[in-house]
Amino acid sequence: MALDRILAVGDGVADALPSSVDPVVVGTAADARRHLDANADAIDGVVTAYDLPDGDGLGLLEWIRVDRPDLPVVLYPEHGSERIASEAVAAGVTDYVPRSADVDLGERLREAVRTRPDTAAARRFRQLRRAFPDVGFLVDADGRCLEMFAGPDTPDSLPDDPERIGGSRHEAVLPESVADTIWAAIDCAIETGAVRSVEYRLPDRGDEEWFEARVAPVDAETAVVVTRRITDRKLARRDLRRKRAHLSQAQEIASFGSWYRDFEADTLWWSETVYDIFGCSPDDTPTHDLFLSSVHPADRERVRRRWDAAIEGEPYDVEHRVCVDGEVQWVREVAEITFDDGRPVEAVGVVNDITDRKAYERRLESHNERLDVLQRIARHDIRNRMNVVLGCAADLRRTIGSGDSDREALLDCIDDAAQRLLDIGRQLRDAERIVAGDADRRPIDVASLATDLVTEFAADNPDCEWFVAVPDSLRAWATASLPLAITNVLENAVEHADATRPRIAVVVDDCGGHVELRVVDDGPGIPEVERDILVGERERSQVVHPSGLGLWLTRWIVGNSGGRLDLADGRRGGTVVTVRLDPVVED
Repeated sequence: MALDRILAVGDGVADALPSSVDPVVVGTAADARRHLDANADAIDGVVTAYDLPDGDGLGLLEWIRVDRPDLPVVLYPEHGSERIASEAVAAGVTDYVPRSADVDLGERLREAVRTRPDTAAARRFRQLRRAFPDVGFLVDADGRCLEMFAGPDTPDSLPDDPERIGGSRHEAVLPESVADTIWAAIDCAIETGAVRSVEYRLPDRGDEEWFEARVAPVDAETAVVVTRRITDRKLARRDLRRKRAHLSQAQEIASFGSWYRDFEADTLWWSETVYDIFGCSPDDTPTHDLFLSSVHPADRERVRRRWDAAIEGEPYDVEHRVCVDGEVQWVREVAEITFDDGRPVEAVGVVNDITDRKAYERRLESHNERLDVLQRIARHDIRNRMNVVLGCAADLRRTIGSGDSDREALLDCIDDAAQRLLDIGRQLRDAERIVAGDADRRPIDVASLATDLVTEFAADNPDCEWFVAVPDSLRAWATASLPLAITNVLENAVEHADATRPRIAVVVDDCGGHVELRVVDDGPGIPEVERDILVGERERSQVVHPSGLGLWLTRWIVGNSGGRLDLADGRRGGTVVTVRLDPVVED
């Protein structure tokens, strides 16, 4: 049926009609009344908004029904409402179409005009069914079902056969406990004029089948009860509560809390653990000033400056003290702030109680300081005492004269032991520097470094036979201490050689995923126990440990460089020491 004579009342109504409709458009209820009075037979239907400048669509509907009970009127509110829908149905609306509903307003209007001769009862049933897509009942003050409306897919939600429900009282078709609950809601809705909601379960539907009944009063004698299945929503809420409980428990165990700030709404939310960390009561309204009041006075200004910088775009990651019940504790705060055109919109953050970590750091710092002092004293005393030993040995050598081979052999042993102890002192100094830091990696030409060191060692050890396979240049990521690591490996190969003419091979190779430096000797090899300890395959003990610091330093340097140290037996005896490092990817 063509829609040629339609009156559109209120903002946005005409825009929702099909382009084929050329409605008469008015903005107020008064204009609509004047037009209808002047053009009684020229209008086939009315579509009105609910909110009008001089009233509402229900008032206009009631005015129309006084003289024009059969004129199709479609109420087109901004949002769906059981109360408005119930009142509209009671006032005789032809159709009720919320703007938020995904329906064709033109088609609904055509049907309204086409079904104009319908009885009021049939129209009410049809529009109630559309207004409430779930199961619905029109009940009186005694709880009797006057009418029932349900879509084709909703009978499974009914407590009984639809044909048996009409005319029955609610306690006849519902379990007693459910009937009492719904009756109380009906009585309250009619008494107060407000919409009421209750939740219940039906028998034989399983423990997890939940329903909701929303009761909207129509007048002093009747109400509309709409029921819907809410099992999925109920389970989702239960799952959400369980997850929140687990999160709260996890936060309490880990001593961290979370918070959220909405800058536009000027609101702040804290999890329960945040209240505990800051020593505040859950009854306190969380604010930034409340937070600052718990910050240690000596840290307060620094924290304030960091936060001011954060809302200007700087990262927010700060450690500070808080005063809780007279005790000083440490926390770390990290936040991520979202901006819109340079303005902070919202912030999400976490607060972690790091008091135990700070105490451990203080103990570790004190421990390291004491070790540093002890090591410095030990190195100083070793150096001084060994210089005394070497001086005395030199004096003795001059007094005994030549020819006393036994005593000269003993003095040689004294000289050798003293020199080794001095070397240990130097290695301890190197170890201190490496352990304390040396973690900044840089590109190092491993090929050039290996070539230079082999040249130096070959000059100092002419009895060794050197085999070198090194490219002109090959760079890898390593720390500045890498030369010391390679030096230690070469020294180990030279010092432990037991052949008349030791053979040592040095290879630097690009293995695709890494740069390899291999040093192969034909010496006696490293004992299996020491080798396993150095590569981390055996635990150290008081009676089993490597005999020197050199390879330990090498392992630490290679580890700081992000690489790996491997020790293996050679195919013909001896040892293969392999250093693997990350390559520098050339542009």
